Formats: sequence, structure tokens, C-alpha cells
Amino acid sequence: MSQYYRYYVLFILTLASVLNIADRLIMSILMEDIKGEFTLTDTQMGLLAGLAFALFYALMSLPIARFADKSNRKNILAAALVIWSGMTALCGAATGFVSLFLARLGVGVGEAHGIEFVPVGVGVGVGVLYNEGVGVGVGKLLQEQSVSALPS
Repeated sequence: MSQYYRYYVLFILTLASVLNIADRLIMSILMEDIKGEFTLTDTQMGLLAGLAFALFYALMSLPIARFADKSNRKNILAAALVIWSGMTALCGAATGFVSLFLARLGVGVGEAHGIEFVPVGVGVGVGVLYNEGVGVGVGKLLQEQSVSALPS
């Protein structure tokens, strides 16, 4: 595997990780709009923003990681991205609490694939930058956008 290919893979994974983090934050950002649209209670919103995603994310992470150790990681990543993308689209098509809850469960399963891995041979420094820098960068971008939207 050439060095350029490894950095290409790193770039694609970084892009997917940015989208992954944005997907995790979107429920918090749109919480009040979703609550109003579907006339949901605070308990239902807590289930959607927390339990629906976190439960299946946590439950599926270990079996998927175990499978990744014994199988082809490219195929696992591809399948997980398809599941994650499809379930995210279903979140947008949800018509109420139950359909949105089930779609968020699916998003948790799709994101449980562990996109935060770095290709072998890229280097520890780049791996740290990838794993830590993406979150900090997205957080900073959202912070700047939030502050700039405030009235003066």
C-alpha cells in the first residue's frame, strides 16, 4: 500500500468522522424544533437524544469490533456507512416519535462500527491529530457559528 493511498484513506475517514460528529450533534441542535414538530415530551426527547442512540451504539460496538478483527475492515466500514447513512435519511423521513426512535437506534448501530481507526503505517502523530483534532475542529466551527448567530 503506497503512502499516498494511506493518506487518501485517512482523508476519507476524517471526512466521515466529521460527518459522524455532526450527526451526533444535530439532535441537540434541532431538539426544540423536533419537539415542537412532533409535540414530544421532555422524556421522549431525552430518549431520542440519549438512549436511542447510545444504547445501540454501546451494545453493537464490541461485537462489530470483534468481527472487524477477524474479517475485512473495508467491507465492515462500507456496510456501516450504508446503514448509518440510510438510518440518518430515515430520521429525516420520520413521522413521529416511534419512527424517529427506531431510526436513531439504526444510526447508533451504523456508527458503532468504530470509524475512529487510523490506517496502519500513517503514524502515531497523525493518528492523534485525526482522533482528537476532528472533534476539536468541529466543536470550534459550531461554536463560532453559534456565537456569530447571536444578536449584538
